[in-house]
Amino acid sequence: MVVSPLPILLCLPLVVISALIGMPMVKKLVQIREARHELKRNSTSYIMGIAGWSVIAFWLMATWFFATILGDWAATDDAAGAVDRSFTRLWVLLQIAAEVAAND
Repeated sequence: MVVSPLPILLCLPLVVISALIGMPMVKKLVQIREARHELKRNSTSYIMGIAGWSVIAFWLMATWFFATILGDWAATDDAAGAVDRSFTRLWVLLQIAAEVAAND
């Protein structure tokens, strides 16, 4: 079986775009870690510093979702089938995202 190079080539822009989008998330993570070490537990600044974990989770879920479509496409060489199968993964991710957002 010959693997089509197109899905593999599409992974490169996915990595670049997810890295560019993910940089603010990494900055938020650093701020949270700094807040944990420098501020008192019940202060307003500390509570504001730890809020926002859901943004990081949403970014990771979106990156994983698009990567699974590309991986499915590369494995099966069937783009339409990969997109069809992705709707089940999307439903699961939306359920997870709703729970994460409810707890943030």
